[in-house]
Amino acid sequence: MKPIIGAQTSEWQGIGCIVASVFCLSMADALVKYISDDVGVWQLYVLRALLASPLLGLLLGRRGVMRLGRALLRRWVLVRTGLLMAMWLTFYAALPTLTLSMAAVALYTSPLFIALFAAWLAGERLSTGGWLGIVLGFAGVVLILRPGTMHFTPMVALPLLAAVCYALACVVTRVHCRDEAPLVLSGALNLGFLCLGAVGCLWMTLHGQLPADGTTPTFLTAPWRSLPAEAWWLLAGLAILFVLASSTVAKAYQMAPSALIGIFDYTYLIFAAGWGWWLFSETPDVATAVGMLCVGVAGVCVWRATPACMPSVTASVGTETRSGYPAGPPR
Repeated sequence: MKPIIGAQTSEWQGIGCIVASVFCLSMADALVKYISDDVGVWQLYVLRALLASPLLGLLLGRRGVMRLGRALLRRWVLVRTGLLMAMWLTFYAALPTLTLSMAAVALYTSPLFIALFAAWLAGERLSTGGWLGIVLGFAGVVLILRPGTMHFTPMVALPLLAAVCYALACVVTRVHCRDEAPLVLSGALNLGFLCLGAVGCLWMTLHGQLPADGTTPTFLTAPWRSLPAEAWWLLAGLAILFVLASSTVAKAYQMAPSALIGIFDYTYLIFAAGWGWWLFSETPDVATAVGMLCVGVAGVCVWRATPACMPSVTASVGTETRSGYPAGPPR
């Protein structure tokens, strides 16, 4: 009996860790939305990458840094890095406009796309239950978006595109980057963020034009600028949240089965709705709430119906979370 009790305790601890992780990630995304008027996305990329670099350098060591240099010469490592950078760019670009809960539920369609791309590009089998989950998930998306009505906004295509980019990155990792060290992949992504942010800041500073009406530049078009003290404190909190999220998600997947942890990953949607209500007075209507429930149930169906497929594809994303920081088997 003791081994059974021990396994159950370990599973509950794993569930607690993944819930803590998505709590931190949802809060981090809420903070990005909150400070989007003070800092541009390009500056945010640079500061986030600089904050992560000392930790990555310490974990990689001299040999790891040399391996990272060699990995940057491989095509599929660069393709994967580009897809993940595109994911974050499109998701962050949507946050100032969309409600946090709507952006979150659109992004969390990624397991549906992963299952589709794994079946199409990697030849991995998808069961009948998995296909039903995909249909239910996309029905929930249509219910949330309500195309053709006054509730529809084209901006919601951005987090959906982010979900597609993330799913493609998962499959690329599975098929072409399986032998790469996880920390090396994390380092490549961090360097990609640093370069992209630096180029974006330089371009906006040299060629960007301030709005004619004197309003503040948008999140995507803001050049490098001095930040108020409050923004620096929030950025420091953002860095801490990313580190906490990456460490707790690592522990979660070490202590409990991937399929079980994947289900509780969807508590992110609940937290995102809560932060949206508290910080931005966002209240989902009934149709949106039902659509979110459909997407969550669909994700659970896909996870449960493809035990041999989903963990293998997502587990090879390379021990890093959506935050881009090193972690254990990812979300």
